[in-house]
Amino acid sequence: MKTTISRILAALVLGGIMLPSLQAGNEIFLYPLARAFGSPSETELAKCRQAFSRMQSGLATSRVAVQPVLFIDETHHVWRRNLAVTLAREAGPRTTAELTVPRGGAPAVAPTELGHNQLRYLWERAAVYSDWVKADHPAADYVWIAEIWGHGGKVGAIHCYILDASGQIAYCRLYNSHQFGPDLPLEGDAAVRLFVQRFFEDLVQAPEKVFPPYGVG
Repeated sequence: MKTTISRILAALVLGGIMLPSLQAGNEIFLYPLARAFGSPSETELAKCRQAFSRMQSGLATSRVAVQPVLFIDETHHVWRRNLAVTLAREAGPRTTAELTVPRGGAPAVAPTELGHNQLRYLWERAAVYSDWVKADHPAADYVWIAEIWGHGGKVGAIHCYILDASGQIAYCRLYNSHQFGPDLPLEGDAAVRLFVQRFFEDLVQAPEKVFPPYGVG
């Protein structure tokens, strides 16, 4: 296994050296490594960029269904509507979109384990939510889903997804202690405020910044 990884890395480095003049050359040669770690295909990323661009121009006049937030720690695996209400409250002043928390239940998806590869989990879970939107047809232009994972009273991981009405991923982000440190409290509004702020910061970025070509960036 170590030998295989070493060979892949050597090939990627060699490719980057041999073709420095190619636009996005480094991204192309790092693409297999990004895929191995769980990044989606460039075909899917291109669809995400297109959906994100449409959301940038159309969010202000859209209906957004804010789903209950999945809250997971040592003893809980629950969908919390109160956190969705917090999400809508925090996001509301930043957009003219119509943000609603549906009265119905949470997304009908099976529970799953986070595991050790957060990136792979993020995109595998995105596919699960996409299938749910396609099957459920929520009455909205966009569906906002978030997960908060914690341990010992602190947040360990956050996942944020926004899908359009067709089930296409328009926004997909993960956060962990590298972004927010080891002391973000699990209870309260801090985690929700963080990913809402990050979303609106990302919303003004180029689609290629949010969904880097070939998953490298």
